[in-house]
Amino acid sequence: MLNKFSQRDLNGLCLIFGSIFSFIPFLIQLVKNDIPKEGEHIFTFLANQIILNGNISILNAVFSIIGSTLIAYGVYALLNNIKKNDYDILINFGVFLFLLSTIGFIISWSQDFIIIWGEANSAPSHVMIEFSLIFGFGIIHWLGISTYAFSLSRIKFLNIIFLNALTIISLINILLILYTLFTLDPYSASSINLLYTGLMIGNFIFYIFCILAGVKILPTK
Repeated sequence: MLNKFSQRDLNGLCLIFGSIFSFIPFLIQLVKNDIPKEGEHIFTFLANQIILNGNISILNAVFSIIGSTLIAYGVYALLNNIKKNDYDILINFGVFLFLLSTIGFIISWSQDFIIIWGEANSAPSHVMIEFSLIFGFGIIHWLGISTYAFSLSRIKFLNIIFLNALTIISLINILLILYTLFTLDPYSASSINLLYTGLMIGNFIFYIFCILAGVKILPTK
């Protein structure tokens, strides 16, 4: 059976299962996590949420790490498939930024383990470290996705309107991260609501992209 398993099979399945693994914690956080009240310290509230959720928080981090790793490989491998056919020089740049940001995100999600196992008093500091990494690498991440999606739209890899939408929301998320960096109030949940909405929409569209791209490159039997 392994003899019949091709490189394209691996590429496609990594994109599909990577998006599924990543979507699970994305969905759990939407359903299970509460929203801090206005005036409550955001990072202390989030640290308490991570600690209270315990094993679920650990699973979320593990699924996020596995999912992002699978997607990173799928995105990288997709680049090699494209090189054999159509090729856009910007894709190289986009893939590099995306892979670099994946490393940063894995480090940030690993902070959840420290938050759960460590002293409760230091937990908010680790949440702030996690947010700092997500903000810093998030700029690189969304710039990579926007470049990648734009390049794929030029060679009509998938529906052009869909790829352009992914490009636009990625650029918007970069602006939202930059805006939030300068306007964030640690005691005002409303100061991150706009960014949270943008990231939620952007991630959802990106997971759909990964599934569509995975299905497309899977060889037809």
